[in-house]
Amino acid sequence: MTRYWLTPIIQKEPLVLGAERICCEPIHVLEPLREAFQDIHPRLLPMFKASLLLSDEEDLCGDDEAEVDWDSGADIHLDGSPLVLSHCAEAFLDRLLSAIEVKRLLVDFTINDSDKAVNELQMLWIQYMNDWLNHGWEIILLREDGV
Repeated sequence: MTRYWLTPIIQKEPLVLGAERICCEPIHVLEPLREAFQDIHPRLLPMFKASLLLSDEEDLCGDDEAEVDWDSGADIHLDGSPLVLSHCAEAFLDRLLSAIEVKRLLVDFTINDSDKAVNELQMLWIQYMNDWLNHGWEIILLREDGV
C-alpha cells in the first residue's frame, strides 16, 4: 500500500523534515486536491518518492538499507549521521518554490478555486500547509511505497 505524507521542511541545510507530517488518506480525497494545485502551478505541492530520498553512495538515488519511520512523530534529520540525502533529492529540493511563493499561490487558490477543494479533510490539509508556510517552512509530499 502506498502512503502520502504532507511534510514540512523545517530546515534545508542540513535537511530536517518536520514531525508534524500528515499521512494524507484516503487517496481519493488527496488526488482532486493535488490536481487542483497542479492547475495553479506544477510545483505548488511537489511529490518525491521517499525511497529515493536517501543514498549511501554518491552516484545512486535511493538506499534499500536505510529505513525511515515516517510515522514516528519526530523530526527526521538528514545530516549524514546516519541518514544521507541523495543527490536526486538535493536537486529536487533546489527546485522547490519558496514558502512565500507557495503561500501566495494558496491564497489565490482559496480565493479563486475554493470550490475545487470543498472536502473538510482537504481544507484541514490546506490549513496545516498555511500554518507551516507562516513559519517560513517549505512543503513537499512524500510518497512511501509498499507499506
